[in-house]
Amino acid sequence: MKKILVMLSMLSSLVWAGGDISSVEPEITIPVVLEEENVGGLYAALGIVYSRTYATDSAWFADANTQDQSIGLSGSLGYEFNKYLAVEGRISKTFYEEGYADVTTYSLFLKPQYPVTNDMEIYALLGYGLVQVDGESSGTVTATPGASILDESGFQWGIGLSYALSNDLDIFVDYTSLMLDGDINNNLQAGSATTYRELSVDALTAGMIYHF
Repeated sequence: MKKILVMLSMLSSLVWAGGDISSVEPEITIPVVLEEENVGGLYAALGIVYSRTYATDSAWFADANTQDQSIGLSGSLGYEFNKYLAVEGRISKTFYEEGYADVTTYSLFLKPQYPVTNDMEIYALLGYGLVQVDGESSGTVTATPGASILDESGFQWGIGLSYALSNDLDIFVDYTSLMLDGDINNNLQAGSATTYRELSVDALTAGMIYHF
């Protein structure tokens, strides 16, 4: 009781003497929000595609009995849900053919991806698509120009690698298997003796990805 009276007496003295009791404001720490990486969202890609169309044997960048090598353009539109998963639609069309095949492909892929470093990631492509092959001027293999040789849909898959040049721009390269042993609509002959009934198509694609 005595201590309380002493404290009241001191406070009373300060008031009558015109003293001030300065208030101490609490210190507030504002957290620093770091800018996050550009992860997720819409992206578009454009690439050069080198494709092979073959019935039986094949060899990259070489001549094989039924193989036609062609060069074209590939366009993609995709959406990243996060840094591990995306979905992608892709269309490709050849514009230079060595022999008999003019190739158009339509694909829809689920794209699991994994960042190897801050700038590099590997990914897989798993999906379904349509492959159309029309006849062009023939080389060693005979096909009717303009006639449909292959018009088949089925499972498609691929693997690839991308590298970030900036937050918005990547470069990429991938391999895709677009058709395996699809049924041929029209006659396809090598020489005069052999007629083929099935075609396979795969591709190497390299290009750039822009993140919106």
